[in-house]
Amino acid sequence: MRRRYGWLFLALILFLSVLLPALANEMQEGSMYVYTPNGKTLHLRSSKSTADDKNIIREIPYGGKVYVADWDATWARIEYMGDSGYVVRKYLRIGPPASFEEDQAKKETAKEEKAAKKALEKELRAAQNKLDRSTIKSIPEYDVSVITELEDETVKLYKTASLLASVLKEYTSGARLTVIAQNNDWAKVYDGADDLTGYILRADLAEDVMEEEILED
Repeated sequence: MRRRYGWLFLALILFLSVLLPALANEMQEGSMYVYTPNGKTLHLRSSKSTADDKNIIREIPYGGKVYVADWDATWARIEYMGDSGYVVRKYLRIGPPASFEEDQAKKETAKEEKAAKKALEKELRAAQNKLDRSTIKSIPEYDVSVITELEDETVKLYKTASLLASVLKEYTSGARLTVIAQNNDWAKVYDGADDLTGYILRADLAEDVMEEEILED
């Protein structure tokens, strides 16, 4: 029984050793760096208060390296350039931040990518609304080949008959599939190689034509 409780005690210690650093919000004793979202300086204060500016000892620049001695939920007690005091802990990072210009450039890139994604989704919805939404009906099966305008272009196999549906697979030009149902715009196809069934735009498919055998006289 003692051995069992011993293992439980060790497991608890291991769990806390993983959990507590996470709860500390990546705080650590030792060297850390100032990171402010606007790139401005961080106030080093003589007390844990932002009520007025009378307790400001000095300014610490963006990216400044400080030594953390202790912290609580809001404040960190640090040393910087011979001065000791308190800073708001959320503005400290373990690793040195990129320059403020680089950080802003990354944020702007992420913002542009998010806007581009929204624009693409809007474009896809508009295109989807123009597609035939009538019931896709079963037909006698026939074989088709994937066709693309560009050599390195791919054609998507969607889970449902929608440009916004998840993509099951992408095909290059010449891939062979079997159409099992269709409407004016969509073809429900079967991929025997990977045992997949999904939907492809009919405009991206060409029906295989069997060449007649030429008999020589």
